Amino acid sequence: MAQPTPSRREGETLPSFEAERSELRAVLASETFQRAPTLAQLLSYICEKCFEGEQELIKEYNIAVEALGRPPDFDQKRDSIVRVEAHRLRKRLKEYYETEGKNHRIRIELPLGAYVPVFRRQEPSDAVPTPSPETAPAEAVSGMAPAVRPVGTGEAGSRPPSRRWFWVLPAGLVLLAAAGLLLWKGGRKEPAAEAPKAAAQPVDLAAAATVSEARVAAGSAESLRDSDGLIWLSDRYFEGGKAGAAPHMEVSGTLTPALFRAWREGEFRYRIPLKPGAYELTLWFCEPQLRPGSDNSRSFRIWINGQVGAEEFDILTEAGAGQTVTARTWRDISPAADGFLHLAFTAIGNAPLLSALSVAPGTPGRLRPIRIAAREEPYRDSAGYVWSSDRFFFGGKLVRRVEAIEGTDDPELYRGERYGRLTYTIPVPADSTYTAVFHFAETWFGSKQGGGGAGSRLFDILCNGVLLERNLDVYREAGGPFRALRKTYRGLKPTPNGKLVFQMIPGRNYAFLNALEVLDERQTATGHRPQEK
Repeated sequence: MAQPTPSRREGETLPSFEAERSELRAVLASETFQRAPTLAQLLSYICEKCFEGEQELIKEYNIAVEALGRPPDFDQKRDSIVRVEAHRLRKRLKEYYETEGKNHRIRIELPLGAYVPVFRRQEPSDAVPTPSPETAPAEAVSGMAPAVRPVGTGEAGSRPPSRRWFWVLPAGLVLLAAAGLLLWKGGRKEPAAEAPKAAAQPVDLAAAATVSEARVAAGSAESLRDSDGLIWLSDRYFEGGKAGAAPHMEVSGTLTPALFRAWREGEFRYRIPLKPGAYELTLWFCEPQLRPGSDNSRSFRIWINGQVGAEEFDILTEAGAGQTVTARTWRDISPAADGFLHLAFTAIGNAPLLSALSVAPGTPGRLRPIRIAAREEPYRDSAGYVWSSDRFFFGGKLVRRVEAIEGTDDPELYRGERYGRLTYTIPVPADSTYTAVFHFAETWFGSKQGGGGAGSRLFDILCNGVLLERNLDVYREAGGPFRALRKTYRGLKPTPNGKLVFQMIPGRNYAFLNALEVLDERQTATGHRPQEK
């Protein structure tokens, strides 16, 4: 195939691109791109071509062969890998500049319909985006965490302070000290410590303040976006406790570790103004201490509208390890008579701790279907169902496959894969039974790279320690590689603390999973289980 002519003329002097190169290095070193090596490789390739003055070589064929490792006979009409990865790269850059890189003066963008990157410079005035009213309600809301502002920084170009301030400031301090002494002599007393009380309710706190869905990042002063593109608002609706943070903490079991690097700790409560209806409540936890001591080192009670929702809740016992995400879910949650959902956390052992909370519209009497795809972004299938990005996992490695999958209307669902020794811990209400549907497609054994065939990969599947499948051979059961396989298991009972713990234990080579569904078998008042999108 004839290659395009480079845009750089012989002997032409290129710009240094030092600032742009520095920004590229920062992006590639970020956590957002460290967990997406394919996208990092693609971004590096197209940027370096720009730096070398070879923009005209940034074509679909060249990207596929030189950046993504496709063979020389790559056919872009049959293989959409470049378009798919470019779409993912645009989303990943958007995520990066909304979180880690939001204050950067230079931004790398990939325009729609193009593969040549654009380096956009921001003026200082627009370096920090202003929150919209939908994502950041007014600071007057009770319990909202205030915006963090650096101390000791001045305006750009401002003059140094005049020498006369060295005389004025000490005099002012003397006057303040004298005033404080007079107040103390006048019998002023410090207020006694007391338990947090409910904040006075504003007169007009009515329909305008109520919400039908809420996602709150406990202890966080900033809102953030998760791997599904959903916004978690900065901490609000709380009373009592204190915010904590560990900005560089390694977090297991999530694709959005930033959500669990801040928390609210102590004895505290939340009052969430909800519209009438039935909701699902999920509370998210992550013990910040890697080795907090022992089980029951952090034991507390969770109250929901004045009733005990969880007795002696212990994060370490629930998660199995420190710095690991765990969650607890309740269905049929409604606001109390005053229009608020009341949550309270009271200590039994050490201080309670909460990382995040979510309240979503529910289906009365049943848990909404849980659909998880082993990929870094959500997926809407051909039936309109939404699959969340990977979550509730422990162990294994996430990869992306590009082979075409047969035997399914949704081959894209099988491009994401988690492999290794895997555990998925799904939080569900304990008073029901559930159906689990596992989705597999063997894309390694039987391929040119992996070789092998039937019998090359065997693994067991357990639920809460009970064997569901012995020596599962996806290749054999699906009838070959690159074919979709569904395995369905019914009547699964959760643990008393509301968990379905699925383990995939390697027998021969690693276990793997493409997607997982959990469906509530509990019948509604009409006697049947409706499908939900």
